[in-house]
Amino acid sequence: MKLAPIAVLISLSLSSISAYYNPYKRDLDLLYREPISGPYTKNEVASVEELWLDQKQDHFDEHSNETWKMRYFRNAKYHIPQGPIFIFVGGEWTISPGLMSTGLTHDMAVENSGMLFYTEHRYYGLSLPHGMESFQLRHLEQLNLHQSLADLAHFIRHQKSKNPEMKDSKVILVGGSYSGSLVAWMTELYPELIVASWASSAPLLAKADFYGESDMALYSSAIIMVFFLEYMELVERSIQLSYGHSCSQRIENGFNYLVKLFDDNEIQNLLKKFNGCEDYNPRNPLDRAAFFNGLGNYFALVVQSYRAYIPRLCETLMSLDANDEVAFLRFLELLYSEGRRSGDCQDFGYSSMLQLFSEDSDQSSGTRAWFYQTCNEFGWYTTTTSQSSSPGTFASQVPLSYFEKLCQDAFGAEQTAQKLAEGVQRTNMKFGGFGFNQSERYAQVIFTHGQLDPWHALGQQKGQQAIVLTGESFAKMIESLRLFSCHAPQATRIVRTWAAFGLRIAFR
Repeated sequence: MKLAPIAVLISLSLSSISAYYNPYKRDLDLLYREPISGPYTKNEVASVEELWLDQKQDHFDEHSNETWKMRYFRNAKYHIPQGPIFIFVGGEWTISPGLMSTGLTHDMAVENSGMLFYTEHRYYGLSLPHGMESFQLRHLEQLNLHQSLADLAHFIRHQKSKNPEMKDSKVILVGGSYSGSLVAWMTELYPELIVASWASSAPLLAKADFYGESDMALYSSAIIMVFFLEYMELVERSIQLSYGHSCSQRIENGFNYLVKLFDDNEIQNLLKKFNGCEDYNPRNPLDRAAFFNGLGNYFALVVQSYRAYIPRLCETLMSLDANDEVAFLRFLELLYSEGRRSGDCQDFGYSSMLQLFSEDSDQSSGTRAWFYQTCNEFGWYTTTTSQSSSPGTFASQVPLSYFEKLCQDAFGAEQTAQKLAEGVQRTNMKFGGFGFNQSERYAQVIFTHGQLDPWHALGQQKGQQAIVLTGESFAKMIESLRLFSCHAPQATRIVRTWAAFGLRIAFR
């Protein structure tokens, strides 16, 4: 049996700091990890500097001058005076110097004698506006996309005004996933600062319930009927494309069997084999939803960020037994093996999921900060319930109400479902979702998506400046041009042309 390759992902884990083992922490931490740009050596990062810039805590309060220090990296190795500035915009993660020494942004800077910057988003990594108190509810009000875009605008103005060799440099932004959304939205609010932006896997439509039904989407000037495949349906499709129907069917049968164990009140016997805590209540809808949400996050993680492991995952799953149900349960034994060996029981309940978003939890991975943003601006919740007659591969056990309850329990009684809905509507009204004519809006942005990346459903996929790469995930699209061109030569040419186009326009 080919168990070794997938064991890399199955065994990745962080130690629990509580009196119980949290089986959900590992996958959420990895989902919020910095994009992987490719291998690099110690010598390659020697030219990367870690620097800090004073930012206002609140850019929109004229009466406050309180500041904090934003971290960023700089690589000036290739820059010539007035050469272009390439900024990789940080998202919901801790930044590291790797993206300044390898990856597609680095390669474009080399080709164009550019300056390289990598900014860290407020409330993530070491960029904490209120220090260790930043995650207290009273301070989280300053965590929103408008403040982060204002941070970026100040950063650009500061670099160009303080360094004579960049006074006339043209600025190109690069971002992936949420930070890809930011670089697109930056051109909407601060177009005078940027000549071009590359948005990779950027979701543009805020949406609370990422489900698979027709939906009335509100944009700045119209209400448009659109159809979505839900996030988890796209995870299923990606598994089928990468390995075949047999694997996704086995996963679907496994999930349906788990539903039966819950319905028959027999799930406790299985959880005991996984060293599950005795107080887990399978009759509690929140405990039940948390279990399926946590398990779904694992498969989403593999598809979204570790595409190369999909065939290996499926090979492992298909080799464990001829019977779908038996094989799936044996796979779960592997998946939860770290917790099985723990001296503390594994808490599969709702409280275990909620703990990851609480104020006193370890926030090194940004889980509380990101969840706060989704509760107030974006939604993007990976539900699995729909009006479809078919339950789908991941069953229909995780409703929107589960995430709404998490928001309220994590951030207080005022964090209501209505507040979430209003925040989603404000984001779409301001930035237009993906219902726009690119000749009129976001004209200097190129959008790229991986076919296997579930987030592409909420991004711009049509038009001459939008590319969907067959068989690729998000992570593959920020790799070095040397690697990227082997997989997607057409996209590489387009990205290079886009960068050159932006620079030509700037120098006219």
